[in-house]
Amino acid sequence: MELDDFDAYPISHNGRVYNIITAMDLTFREVRGLIDALVAMGAFAAGPGGHDHAELFTCTAEGFVFEVDVQGFDVMVYRREQAR
Repeated sequence: MELDDFDAYPISHNGRVYNIITAMDLTFREVRGLIDALVAMGAFAAGPGGHDHAELFTCTAEGFVFEVDVQGFDVMVYRREQAR
């Protein structure tokens, strides 16, 4: 995946606006499930300023496994594959 292939999609969910940055076509159900899973993992605990992560988050939503990086409320989706 080239960086030029990525697009940013602002998504309003539960009173917050998240930027989903991805080169993949994701459904709204997948995106909302992904955000809910990341909230449950504490991925947004640092707030809008965010902080650097040394590792990616891996979570399952809507039957898929996602690998993402979270910076503030920006979510960079790197991998999406069918859950086993």
